[in-house]
This record gives sequence, C-alpha cells and structure tokens, in this order.
Amino acid sequence: MRKLVNQKNFLRINAITLGSVLVLILVGSIVRVMGAGMGCPDWPKCFGSYIPPTTSEALPDNYQDIFREQRISKNERLAGVFSKLGYESLSTRITESPTVLVEQEFDVVKAWIEYINRLVGVIIGFLVFLNMIFSFSFRKKSIWIPFMGVMIFVLTGFQGWVGSLVVSTNLLHGFITFHMLLALVIVAMLIWMNVVVKELGIFRHSPLFWISLITTVLFIPQLILGTEVRGTIDDLLISTIGRSDWSESLSTSFYIHRSYSWLMLIGVVVLFYYAKRTKESWLVSASMYLVILVFLAMVAGIAMAQFSFPFWLQPLHLIFAVGIFSLLFYLTLRLKLEK
Repeated sequence: MRKLVNQKNFLRINAITLGSVLVLILVGSIVRVMGAGMGCPDWPKCFGSYIPPTTSEALPDNYQDIFREQRISKNERLAGVFSKLGYESLSTRITESPTVLVEQEFDVVKAWIEYINRLVGVIIGFLVFLNMIFSFSFRKKSIWIPFMGVMIFVLTGFQGWVGSLVVSTNLLHGFITFHMLLALVIVAMLIWMNVVVKELGIFRHSPLFWISLITTVLFIPQLILGTEVRGTIDDLLISTIGRSDWSESLSTSFYIHRSYSWLMLIGVVVLFYYAKRTKESWLVSASMYLVILVFLAMVAGIAMAQFSFPFWLQPLHLIFAVGIFSLLFYLTLRLKLEK
C-alpha cells in the first residue's frame, strides 16, 4: 500500500513538473517573438531590482551604459574561459559581436514579460526539487531513479545560469540553441523517470524500437536547425527589412530545415505502419499522434514562410516540435525498457 501511495505521489509531481517545463518552453518562445528576451538587461535581477521598475524615471539617466558595462565585464570573464578551453571563435564572438554590445531602452511591458518568464522558471525550480525529494522513495527499486532526480535538479540550476549567459550575450545564437537543447534534456530525463516508476506493461518489438530510435536521433539536427532559423528571424526583427521580404533573407539553414521535415514525416509514417501491425492500442495511438504532430509542424512552418512569419505561429511551431521530441523519446524508451 505504501509503495502505491509513493508511486502515485511521485507520478503526480513528476507529471506536473514535466508539464510545467513544457509550458516554460512555450512561454520562452512567446518572450522571444515579442522581442522581450532582453526586457531585463541583467540577471537574476531586473534593472538592478528584484521587482522591475514601472517607469524609466526610476532609473538613472545613464542606465544603458551601466548595464552595458556590467554585461561586458561578465562577457570578458566568460570569453576568457572559452579561450582557455580552445574555443577562440566563440570567445571572439562573445566580446566583439556588434549585437552583443547593443543595449535596449527600458520598456515596461517587455520588462514584465521577461520578469514573468523568470518567475515561472523559479516555480519550476521548486517543482524539480519536490520531484527529486519524492524520487528517493524508489532508491531500493533502482538507485538510478533518485540519481536522475538529483541530476535534473542540478541541470535546472545550470539551466538558470545558462539563461543568465543568454541575457549577458544579448541573445547570442549559440547560447540560445544550447539553452533550448538543455531544456529538452531535462524533459527527456523527466520522461525517463515517469516510465521507469510506472513499471509499464510487457511488450517487445525490436524493429519498432530501432525505427523509433533512428527517427528520434534524426530529429535532433532538425531541432538545432530550427533554433538557428529562429536566431536568423531574431536578427531580422531588429533589421530594416520588411516582414514580407524575410523569406528571401533567410539563411541556408531554413531551406535545409524545410526539406528535412519530409524525412521526419516519412520516419513517423513508417513507425505508424509497423505500430498498426502490432495491434497494441497505446503504440498505435502514440505513433498516430506523432504523424499528426509532424504534419501540423510542417503546416505551421509553411504558413510562417507564406504569411511573413506571424508572431503567434512561431511558438505554436516550437511546441509542436517539442511535442514530437517528447513523444518520440517516450516511445523509444518504452520499447527499450519493457522486457
């Protein structure tokens, strides 16, 4: 009885934490498309305060210079670390990229949007802590369960620090990509804990496992390409190029990303075909949802290119992509762990 109570409590906390992380990814995307990523030029405070000011009068006249100097100082220390590690190119970009040195003017709406984004992150930190505490109930079942809980907690703290670098470097593309991928690692680890603790039913199908695994691995470059395209759009947002001309100004990454989506569609359709042959209801449903998600992501991507990248479609496209990754990883995990 105690085991069932522990399992029920943990799975509830784990599911809430997982859902919250997915919501935070969506919120982060909305923050970016609204151009509020630098709404607070410092971290963890916002314009030197734990609660953002409501008017520019509350700030000193030279506030832009003050926060620029703070960021430059932090970036120089960071660049020194990367230089010692042999990443000279990245080190140079951090200190010399023109976009890194640009300081935005105070905007109360953008400041509070970014502030709310950070508050959501703090709430998730508490949920991750509870997920870790509850995971220790299963240490006798598998030491890997509490170990994973601790690792998620540590990575969440590290993710907060990476978020500070995103702000410090004025949304430098490489850090945004790493920030996104790290969020997906946390999502994957939470899913792993859920699957292992649930002790899901017995099922074996080696071909399906390999199809699912290969599709999951192939999807990672697609996600990275997507974040690079998103970075290009960020640059276009602050350029003088009109939205109607954005499609002509996109990099090669956009065209590779667009063509690559057909490979993903083929992968999930093949997965669905083999899943239907097993007559396992959960497997058929999961693979069918995958086909739908990939199709919707493609439609959203096409619509963005055709209709000058409307801001509301961009978070939708991202959440479809995160859903695809999460479901693919879940599927692969179940097909691997079940004996």
